[in-house]
Amino acid sequence: MDTRRLGYFVRVVDVGNITRAADSLHITQSALSQHISALEHDVKTRLLERTGRGVVATASGRSLYRYAQGILRLEKAARIDLRAGGDTPAGLVTVGLASYSMAPGLAVPLLRAVRERYPNIQLQLIQNLTVVMSQAVLLGQVDMALIYDPGYVKGVVFEHVLEEDFCLVSSARLPSVTNRGDTITLKEASRLGFILPSEVHTVRRITDAAFHAAGLHCSVVAEIEPGMVLRDAVVSGLGVTVLPLTATRAHFAPDEVRAYRFADSQLHTAMSLCTPEVQPLSEAAALVADLLRTLIRDQPGTAGRREPSVSANGVHP
Repeated sequence: MDTRRLGYFVRVVDVGNITRAADSLHITQSALSQHISALEHDVKTRLLERTGRGVVATASGRSLYRYAQGILRLEKAARIDLRAGGDTPAGLVTVGLASYSMAPGLAVPLLRAVRERYPNIQLQLIQNLTVVMSQAVLLGQVDMALIYDPGYVKGVVFEHVLEEDFCLVSSARLPSVTNRGDTITLKEASRLGFILPSEVHTVRRITDAAFHAAGLHCSVVAEIEPGMVLRDAVVSGLGVTVLPLTATRAHFAPDEVRAYRFADSQLHTAMSLCTPEVQPLSEAAALVADLLRTLIRDQPGTAGRREPSVSANGVHP
C-alpha cells in the first residue's frame, strides 16, 4: 500500500473536498482523484462518497482512515529516527492528553523537559481525535495517553498514576454558592446550573452518577466540549462545573474561581497512563513516559495518593 496515497486520502477526508485538498497538497484535482481511485482499487472497496458539499468517507473509508493515521505516524517517526543517526535518543513520540483533566496542564512542562534532555525527540501532543484515546493507542495513532481510566480495554495496559478527587468550581465574581466554607453538599449543588462536557465524557458520567445515587437532579444548562470555552463560561459566571482539583489549578488562575469539596459524596476517578499491551514502546517513547511519570509525581496536591499500579486485561487493584 502506497503511504503517499494514504496521506492524500487522509487529507481528503480531513478537508471533505477534493478540490481544496488538491490545492493544499499542491497537485491537480485530476491527479488527486487518480491517486484515490488507485487506492480504492488496491483495497478493493469504495472509500469516498460524493455529497452536495464535497466528499465523505464510507464505512470502509472511516476504517482505513483510522489505520492510515497510525501508519503515517509510524512512517514519520521512522524518518526522524533514521535522520538522527542513532547516537542520541530520537524519534517522533505522540502523547494523548485527556480533556477536562490535569493532563493538558502537563503539556508545556513535558515539552520543556523533552527539549532540554532529548532535543532529537520530536514531541506531538494531541487532545482531540476521531476515536477515544485508548483506541488511538491500540491503533498506533498515539504512543501513549494520559487519560481517565475507562476500565478494561483489550490490547492496552493502564498504569494508575493518580487518583483524582473532583470539586465544584464557580466563578469568583459571584457570591459564594454555599455557607459551608470550602465544602458543598449535593443538595446545595443541585440548585445550581452546570456547564459540563457531553454524556460520553468521564467527568460527566461520574457527576451524573453521584447526583443519581443521591436521588437528585444535576441541572445542565450547557454542554461544552472545548476546554477553553468551558473555562471562559465558568469564569464569566454563566454556570458552575465539576473538575478534578488538579485540573482546576491547571485551567484557572487562583483569583478567577472558587473550588468546593463535596461534603457528602466522593466524586473521584483514576488517571492512568495508557500504553499498548503487546507492542513495546520505542526508546524515545519510553523516555518520554518516564518524564511524564516524574511530572505527575511532582504535581501539587498529589502527596498522599496511593502508589501507582498497573492493570491489564481487566485486572484492576
